[in-house]
Amino acid sequence: MISPHLIDMKEQHAFEASEILSSTEYIMYCNICSESRRREFLYGRYAIKKNLASQSASFKGKLSGITVEYGSLRYPIIKDQPVEVGLSHSKRYVLSVVYSKDNIVGIDMETIRLEVPIEEMLSTGEKELIAGYGSSVRFAYMFFSCKEALGKAFKMGLLADYSIYEISAIRPEIMFGTEVFKVCFKNFPFLTGYSFMKNDQEICSLVVPQKIEVGDVLKVLIDT
Repeated sequence: MISPHLIDMKEQHAFEASEILSSTEYIMYCNICSESRRREFLYGRYAIKKNLASQSASFKGKLSGITVEYGSLRYPIIKDQPVEVGLSHSKRYVLSVVYSKDNIVGIDMETIRLEVPIEEMLSTGEKELIAGYGSSVRFAYMFFSCKEALGKAFKMGLLADYSIYEISAIRPEIMFGTEVFKVCFKNFPFLTGYSFMKNDQEICSLVVPQKIEVGDVLKVLIDT
């Protein structure tokens, strides 16, 4: 089971923090100084909890009754639940995923920022892979996003040596009317990445085991 839940923060109706956050989360929320970070925290908890509640037909309680905590490397966890959760933010979107504990899933949302020279993070081999695709900035961000999703799949982010996340192949496919790039990882051949432009500035990426069928997941992400 892989259940994504994508929220457009520009279109999401406003709600009170007390409606969404548990008492533990509310203390964390109040201690965040940046208004934008507070907003991300609130919408992130909302995205995870709405997703989790939708997977349980028996859930009748309030979202504030669920507490999303942090694991040892700051990844989100919900104790005493038979599922894993994932979360990512971009400037516009919040993406959560709920998936079974026997699976490996990573997600990422990125906003392209032209002032950040992210192409410098590409390896020589990766630069050769994207040489014929036009916009190096767009593909540099796609590669970065896929690597973020890979790191989140292993619950370590980009804390390891950056070369371990290297991408070895990329292939475009049209899926649900959108160009989706299928990505292979040099050091993790058993995993596959999928990345596409959600709009002109936002990139969405997903990493799963190679044999997992993700058509339904990608359809939700593309159509939402």
